Amino acid sequence: MQKGNILKEKRKTKRDVSIIFLVVLFSAFFILFSGCIKMTHYMISMQDGTRLATDVYLTRDRLPHGVLLLRTPYNKNMLIPIGFASVLLKDYPMVIQDMRGRFASEGNDTGFRNEQTDGPDTLRWIAAQRWSNGKIATIGPSALGIPQYLMAGANPPYLACQCIQVATPNLYKTAVYQGGEFRKELVENWLQSQGSMYLLPELFTHENYSLEFWTNVSLDDNWPDVNVPAMHVGGWYDCFQQGITDGFNGYQHLGGDGARGKSKLIIGPWTHLGLGSNTQGQLTYPENANDNFTLQMFFEMAEQYTMNGPDIFSRRPNVTYYVLGDTSIIDAPGNEWRTADDWPVPAQQISWYFQGDDLMNTTIPQDNMPRSYLYNPTNPVPTVGGQNLNIPAGPYDQTTVETRDDVLVFTSPILLEPYEATGPVQAHLFVSSDRPDTDFTVKLSDVYPDGRSMLITDGVLRMRNRNGTDHWELMEPDTIYEVDVDLWSTSYIWNTGHQIRVTVSSSNYPRFLPNPNTGDAMNTNITYAIANNTLYLDTMHPSCLILPWVEPKTPSSPPLKPGKPSGPINGKTGIVLEYTANATDLDGNSVYLLFNFSDGTSSGWLGPYASSESITVSHTWKKSGTYNVLVKAKDNNGSQRVEWSDPLAVKITGKSGLSPFRNDNVFHDRLLRNLASLEPLSEQQTRVDFPSFLLHGSSE
Repeated sequence: MQKGNILKEKRKTKRDVSIIFLVVLFSAFFILFSGCIKMTHYMISMQDGTRLATDVYLTRDRLPHGVLLLRTPYNKNMLIPIGFASVLLKDYPMVIQDMRGRFASEGNDTGFRNEQTDGPDTLRWIAAQRWSNGKIATIGPSALGIPQYLMAGANPPYLACQCIQVATPNLYKTAVYQGGEFRKELVENWLQSQGSMYLLPELFTHENYSLEFWTNVSLDDNWPDVNVPAMHVGGWYDCFQQGITDGFNGYQHLGGDGARGKSKLIIGPWTHLGLGSNTQGQLTYPENANDNFTLQMFFEMAEQYTMNGPDIFSRRPNVTYYVLGDTSIIDAPGNEWRTADDWPVPAQQISWYFQGDDLMNTTIPQDNMPRSYLYNPTNPVPTVGGQNLNIPAGPYDQTTVETRDDVLVFTSPILLEPYEATGPVQAHLFVSSDRPDTDFTVKLSDVYPDGRSMLITDGVLRMRNRNGTDHWELMEPDTIYEVDVDLWSTSYIWNTGHQIRVTVSSSNYPRFLPNPNTGDAMNTNITYAIANNTLYLDTMHPSCLILPWVEPKTPSSPPLKPGKPSGPINGKTGIVLEYTANATDLDGNSVYLLFNFSDGTSSGWLGPYASSESITVSHTWKKSGTYNVLVKAKDNNGSQRVEWSDPLAVKITGKSGLSPFRNDNVFHDRLLRNLASLEPLSEQQTRVDFPSFLLHGSSE
């Protein structure tokens, strides 16, 4: 994009943000001065006497009601619109608090180490207020989600339910030390941005896991104390991706009676800050990638557990996940939502072995020569995308770093049919080094027919922590070690004509701190060494990547050609228009529909729906012109009808001055998600109504 276009887009985004804030603030002040809603500021004392600044939003003469709580390190004053919107749009009292040592609150920032006491103390105060019925729901993403996990570990009596987004229940293994290696860009840049760099030395000092230091910021030792239902919302490209799935499994299977079997897991195609967009990294997913249903789920949960409302939330599927796929072909497999009873879903563990000719396949290798490279910590492999926070995140083309001498590349043959992997991904390596310590990094990517190698997920292992992160085991020179590198999880379909690729190296900077190869304690080395690292590929040492293969369903007869979609044939740019279609499957199988809006965008596959069930989606065109709306169908076995429906021609003209927000949920959701993370509100994305299976709990 040219510089002028970039500036134009920035001006447009700033204009949209200004309009939104003016509308919200005008409404807030109007309501405030009209006496309908009041905001009251309190300084709440914690058990050690420290007072935390807390704002309460509620209607005057509020009868006892369930309460929403949001605790933030990012300045509660930035969330004033959230407080008013929660009361105005949902009629819930809202409590927003600055965490310890942050902004108007007293004390020192302790890096989440007081959340197991500050959270319950706050709940106790709320429960004692006349406008509270003693049942409190918490919500928030990232640094507003981590305190929710830690609060739940104290088993506080007034906590009713939680919506935890892009967060982790274990700061050690999924935030600070992934695979034993320090997550440099995430930790240092975040602490720097918060003015809390004084916390860094003790993190280095405690690089080995111990309950004495890390127990206050981890739930791994007290899952049974968790006794609340929760939503765990994450993204495949999120910096805390594995933390969200760990949180779900901890609550769902290891928690107390109040938690077990009562959690929901939602994983979308998102980076940490990407829940409001269908563009992630260098790829743009269909419009179904936008999150427009988790807020609805949250209020269903809040109604059920704070107000004894209907059990709509409980009847939803336990797991809702987005299957990533080829974004260059409109009707490629994947790029759709699925549901499951549990995570991970059933899959067969398939080993893809690295061969001596830079290939990888499912055949155990023969006597190939080992592959060696020199790793120089002063010239590390640059980070290009991935599960990052403060630097570009998401799927990025890796070809610029795959040509380096210190990167080993293994690529599958061209796929003759789609290949799905859904679940945890792991590399099983046989390696050696001439140094007492070093790292091994592994990346998994999708090679498109045009040569792009798009990152899916990656992992790292610091060799001295290969047998546990609570102690060191240094390496003996040139001794072969059998190790596993955790690449976290994914749900991905490589399309026909694509290739699976794995790269092995020893650095990924600044995502991870480069290992100096000296065996020194973390960040204490005053020198470094160049390591000669070796990967073994023979019959006795079959290094491989293990993918959770989901076997394709047995093909069936595809649905009939969908009928011509119905909907308005005239509209204006910026206005939401709705279109309806259906497809009939003669075998009675459920169906998925795909809407093509002929402007370079599509709905993505939507479903599963019952045969002949009408499906309505909405779309906003950004430019004037005449467009065709077409629909394609497939069944739940993946059998796709070749033909598109007959087209519906739509003429779009001019501009509208209407609000870009479709309804209260969208408005409230975007405020909460974007303001809570202090990220600017992005340009309005098209809303796609989600199918009934997400709303009523039927599972496919």
